[in-house]
Amino acid sequence: MKIASPAALVLCGGSSRGALEVGLYRAVRELGLPVDLVIGSSIGALNGACIAAAMSPIELAKLWLGMRRRDVIHWNWSGLLHPYRYPGLYTLDPLRELLRRTLPKVRFEQLPLPLTIVTTELQGARPVYWSGSGDIIEPILASMSLPVAFPPVEIAGRQFVDGGFANNVPLDHAAALGAREALLISCVCCPPSSKPYRGVVNVLARSLTIAMDRKYAADFAYFADKMRIHAVQPQLERDIGLLDFRHSAELIEEGYRASLAYFRNANMERSLGRA
Repeated sequence: MKIASPAALVLCGGSSRGALEVGLYRAVRELGLPVDLVIGSSIGALNGACIAAAMSPIELAKLWLGMRRRDVIHWNWSGLLHPYRYPGLYTLDPLRELLRRTLPKVRFEQLPLPLTIVTTELQGARPVYWSGSGDIIEPILASMSLPVAFPPVEIAGRQFVDGGFANNVPLDHAAALGAREALLISCVCCPPSSKPYRGVVNVLARSLTIAMDRKYAADFAYFADKMRIHAVQPQLERDIGLLDFRHSAELIEEGYRASLAYFRNANMERSLGRA
């Protein structure tokens, strides 16, 4: 399948469902599809940094398959005892350590592929995009910092939280950077569920997922005539919790299967003159 350059790999949020993006990456590499720039929001910032640093699909899969809840969250007891003073149920220390231990490159200018990380600035109430030069660890942490669950990340006196709130699937930024084509897989697909949602984090996460799902649909419709969007839609049989990392192998495989099916079908349609 021929992909026109520049092509952007657009990686969205979805927390534990970000494992789907590992499957997409594996399919893209196997099919030899070009990627000229990477844009990541929320968990997509972590995946994007690993991909931009030239980690292989196998290495990225190992990271996900070895990830456990304790690797990501640690109770912030001060926050639980003093919720008005400490704005997060969990600390970011385990995530920060995981990033420093995992990433082969920790500065934007060291990365083989251009990377943009999306964050949400609380003071400016706007998306802020990080790229070009400087440390990547703190922007990644900020982009993954789901409010209430994690505290904001302070950079240069400003507070930043999860990039998914301002721009979870940054198609607009891909277009602004000159991308002619965008490759992505939906990690915020929000299937109906009959189960009750309990706990402040679960209710917040489900509500956020619904909002992001609706915004993605609107953005896709708007940008579809401005650049070619390859949007893989995985088929999830259950609603997997945002902090439930027990299903990573299943999600990676589904992301890979759905991506191969999408690109092979698109290639067949093009060969038949339908696209």
